[in-house]
Amino acid sequence: MGACESSPETQAALVASKEIDKLLKADAKTAADVVKLLLLGAGETGKSTILKQIRIIYSSGFAAEEQQSYRTAILGNLVTCSKCLVFAMDTLKIPYGFEPSKFEGVVEVSEPLGTILAGVEDSDGPGSMYSLKQSGSDSKRDSVAASRHSIGEGYNPNLKNSPMIQAAEREYRKAGGPKQTGHVPEAAQIVKKLPFNVAPGESISKEAVAAIKTLWADCGIQYCFTRANEFQLMDCCKYFLDSIDRISANDFVPSEQDILNCRVMTTSIVETKIVIKDVTVKIFDVGGQRSERKKWAPYFDDVSAIIYLTAISSYDQVCYEDNSTNRILESLNLFSSICNHPMFKKTSMILFMNKIDLFKIKLEASPVINYFPTYEGPNDYDNASEYFASRFLALNKYPERKVYVHFTWATDTKQTKKVLDTVNKIILNSNLEHANI
Repeated sequence: MGACESSPETQAALVASKEIDKLLKADAKTAADVVKLLLLGAGETGKSTILKQIRIIYSSGFAAEEQQSYRTAILGNLVTCSKCLVFAMDTLKIPYGFEPSKFEGVVEVSEPLGTILAGVEDSDGPGSMYSLKQSGSDSKRDSVAASRHSIGEGYNPNLKNSPMIQAAEREYRKAGGPKQTGHVPEAAQIVKKLPFNVAPGESISKEAVAAIKTLWADCGIQYCFTRANEFQLMDCCKYFLDSIDRISANDFVPSEQDILNCRVMTTSIVETKIVIKDVTVKIFDVGGQRSERKKWAPYFDDVSAIIYLTAISSYDQVCYEDNSTNRILESLNLFSSICNHPMFKKTSMILFMNKIDLFKIKLEASPVINYFPTYEGPNDYDNASEYFASRFLALNKYPERKVYVHFTWATDTKQTKKVLDTVNKIILNSNLEHANI
């Protein structure tokens, strides 16, 4: 007896099933064609700088209107940095005209920052970028597996005992303290009276430019700058003050490098779309200051990958928000809460240990062990950077998920492109896996 033909109902069910399978495959393909990437991290770690680099490398850069907006912000950075230095002179009790070289018999003075900067390893050199594997039994990582904050971590208890600092304070009192006289203190008074912000389309007055140049040429201000970890000062200070003649010109148009160095606090969610190998990547840059973090939650759904940034150079600095919490410790706490969030258990986690250029400079004058007593290695870049990376990796409670680590110099386009090209492969491959393709 021949097989019975299927009923109309059965045939309809088969057609419907095939249509559903087709829709599911189409949805999977669509999901694979869109990547949602979050840039997270504490304040002033370089998230917005990385986003600028993404626009430069994978998109069309910055329009003329944006350049003018950045011009205003850059002039504001210039004034703000100058004012911060002037106020810090009184806070730290440093006299104008203070020459550290006169006290070389009291304490050994490190090289000027400019000299050290010239010696920073080229971004293409060894150690500029590499990944640390999370599997295995790395002895250094095991030694800090708990990554607990030791008593006394994050601040230097012997800072005020420095003979050079004490010498500066003595000279400050001799010079009259906040009532010093002379052309440099007069220039300082001019800068103190300047508003922090510059109005769009306006320039800095010639009198103000002259005053800022006088201050920046002063050896006391330069010594104050070497102690920038003791007060809040933008990383772009030296870059812009060294270029004040160019930046203060009426016809100044910011270059890409100027824009990368410009500091503008992120107070809203910035979404950027780029296309890489026919895949749309939606990147969300969110403010890292504590007051901005409450805005993060709505963007946690359907995240393909997270790039978490920490400023490795901030090991000897305190947070802008409370002026007491060490920035690395703040970043460790925040990373732990994000990395171990149940929503991100299977999300690609990429850690950028950023600002390696400044980190290399700081090591010359600010030993890591002064702020992190658990560090037992040599005070050099390779060992110190691995120590901090290990502190972050030890916080991951999902051993089946690898955390990819890259050491970055966000204002260096060439180095950042190499890192981002590697990151793109990680993200795209991970997205295909999640979409079951």
